[in-house]
Amino acid sequence: MSDTRKLCRRAFVKKTGQAVVTTALASGLFISGCRKKEHTKLKLGVTGFSADAYRKIIDELGFTEQTGIEVDIVLRPKTTNELLIQMASSVQAGTSPYDLIDFEDAVAMSLSRAGWLAPLDSLISQEVWNDFTPALMDLTKTWDQYKGETFRIHHNFEMCYWWYRKDWFDLKGTSVPKNWDDVREMGKVFTDKNSGVWATEEALIKNFNLSVYFEWITRQAGGNPYHADQALETALQYIHDLMFKHDTMNPACIQKNYDQQNNDYIADRVAFMRQWPFFYDVTRQHKQWFAPDKVVCGLPPVGPAGMNTSTYACGWGWGIPKTAPKFDEACELFKFLIASKNAPKLIDYSSWFLNARHSVLKAAGNSGLVNNMKMYLDAGIVTTRPLHWRRYIEAVTKIENVASAYLTNQISLPEAMTSARAKMAFLS
Repeated sequence: MSDTRKLCRRAFVKKTGQAVVTTALASGLFISGCRKKEHTKLKLGVTGFSADAYRKIIDELGFTEQTGIEVDIVLRPKTTNELLIQMASSVQAGTSPYDLIDFEDAVAMSLSRAGWLAPLDSLISQEVWNDFTPALMDLTKTWDQYKGETFRIHHNFEMCYWWYRKDWFDLKGTSVPKNWDDVREMGKVFTDKNSGVWATEEALIKNFNLSVYFEWITRQAGGNPYHADQALETALQYIHDLMFKHDTMNPACIQKNYDQQNNDYIADRVAFMRQWPFFYDVTRQHKQWFAPDKVVCGLPPVGPAGMNTSTYACGWGWGIPKTAPKFDEACELFKFLIASKNAPKLIDYSSWFLNARHSVLKAAGNSGLVNNMKMYLDAGIVTTRPLHWRRYIEAVTKIENVASAYLTNQISLPEAMTSARAKMAFLS
């Protein structure tokens, strides 16, 4: 039995879990009176859109047949905050609603810093580590390891891609922008306010959409937004100028989410934009509209820090709560999913499992998203998503509030930076 299993769970929570538990209590959503409940099947917590793929993977790759372990696919809460509140309640009760969880970077920061995730290094073979490309290894060191231990393994490797309407650029006889200066000029070429057409658009609504974009732009400016330094100031000024000085970006973006952003692109209102790889599949679902030259992936325009910081990678991965009722069984499923013989097979079920492992890239060939990923990796433009090493979710919320106030002209840039520096100093 692992050392983790020998811990007194309630003592562990009392010592390490107060931050997230306190948040849950303050929200009024803390579930009191919970008691540990045994369950007969291993519970794998996943998001709704990936559930069908997971069911097929478990059935068709023979996990239960090989191990005798039965698996329930359980839908976890959709949002980061809801999952954290649920986990706080359960861990306080000495248990977990899941034995293995598929979770995002923001959740990884909170659960790992609270000490609620089991160390996984003894479950990861050298063969698996050797299968990681340098870019995936950099991502792992930043987002999946803490205090010398690995607490999660990414199953996907998602980059902010740059998509553009090649048909529009060809029609205008205009070159694709190569840098920030070129992007600024695109408002003159494409924006037509009367028709509702803008050169570019984003999803800048708060609650992790806005942070994705200013993290991307601040990386291009050469920094980390959570340092609240010159790079963040440069990024915010650039975004504001695109909206209000150059008429390149629609100011209404501050109220848009990803679905609205994508819908505007498909409605022929956007010439180019940054978006996650899921946009590739979204556009192909609109069969009457779609054409290859409407959704071309190119290299992002280069910012002040140079080409090698043009975009960043992040993703989702698997981790095991220390309080998992079926802890040993979860370890077996974890090893099964990350095995080098199985990782390439997962992409046959969903692009959700496309990552930068050598075996996966080899099996995936050169079509679709794989070709885009290889283009970005070969160009050497992929860096790692910036983070606040200790209190990421709080940092995101605070900087989003500052950025939103500035981008809606409620405060000046000097006021925004003064506020950002004070908020980040409080979290350090």
